[in-house]
Amino acid sequence: MRKTLAVLVTACGLVLTAPAALPRAAAQPAGQCTPPSTTAITETSWAQQRMSADRAWPLTKGDVIVGVVDTGVSAEAPVLDGAVLPGTDLSGGTGDGDCFGRGTFIASLIAARPSSDPDVPFAGVAPEARVFPVRVSDDPPKIQDHAGLAVDIGEGIKAAVDGGARVVAVGLVATLDMPELRAAVAYAQQRDVVVVGAAAVPKKGQLAFPARIPGVVAVAPLGQEGPVSQPTYGADPTLAAPAEDLIGVAPQGEGHRVASGDELAVGYVAGAAALVRSYYPALSAAEVVDRLREGADQPSTALPNELIGYGVVNPFSSVTTIPNTEAPGTAPPENLSVPKPVTPDPGPANRALWLAGGITAAALLLAGPTIAAAARRRRAE
Repeated sequence: MRKTLAVLVTACGLVLTAPAALPRAAAQPAGQCTPPSTTAITETSWAQQRMSADRAWPLTKGDVIVGVVDTGVSAEAPVLDGAVLPGTDLSGGTGDGDCFGRGTFIASLIAARPSSDPDVPFAGVAPEARVFPVRVSDDPPKIQDHAGLAVDIGEGIKAAVDGGARVVAVGLVATLDMPELRAAVAYAQQRDVVVVGAAAVPKKGQLAFPARIPGVVAVAPLGQEGPVSQPTYGADPTLAAPAEDLIGVAPQGEGHRVASGDELAVGYVAGAAALVRSYYPALSAAEVVDRLREGADQPSTALPNELIGYGVVNPFSSVTTIPNTEAPGTAPPENLSVPKPVTPDPGPANRALWLAGGITAAALLLAGPTIAAAARRRRAE
């Protein structure tokens, strides 16, 4: 399948099969941008199986605004038809276009509408969410000024909050701490907005912002066999989510593409947060995060793990699990009538997808170094 599909180049350097690094859109002809994807994928990705977000859709499909702070989000992507608000471009204009393609890919993980074709299973976690796109960069791999990037990310977060976002997914990672970024996160928190950022960094010893800022949901990348690599984390992870061999979409075209990148995992957590925010509108941002943590597929200990935090995000359980303590007035709605959250057995071929839940989670964590080596070999192949 990957032989016939273009794959995105990611800011963290996880390159599978891709064209050369894309120059900035403003200085290049349209042909230099990520090409349209024309091949429809009729298989369900391991990540979509792992998330099983459709189990929550009889209750909620995440009808809230989610900000995506990255490379913009294309309103021309068919699966996002009607879902993309104009948004903003920090250099001027709107953010509803995307040359590089990563912002659109993340947005598709969050809010892609199900296809009318029953043979095409791809859909986002929250298929009724609306996306407020903020374009910070047209070419993330070429960013050298990380102080400037941190300031720009902060400006992007504030723009998404002012645009009505109840959840903000930040695909970009700055490695320098700047007061403007911290002020922007505080601005979001004061306005009761959930901010989600990537915990991983390109090089060991670097820091990850905004994920490192208290209150931001720091997302660790997950592969089919477990954590993507031994921690090259710049922040302690809160949750983990799929980041390898993901199915998503390009800015244009009726088809799909496959991509890997540590930062892509923020899409799944932001989508799960949208489901919770939609179904429990009275919950505060902090209470939404508590639900995501308590609903996660957890290791055998209740303490956060250095590789996956409190566990792998589970959209269905985050919506349906009754927490140990609820704030006054936030009890589950009376119409909550769903089966007890039970992870289905996906069959022998896909059973590895569920290792982070139940008893097998302990084995996953013990096997971290081996899994990391396997993941590195896969990326090198």
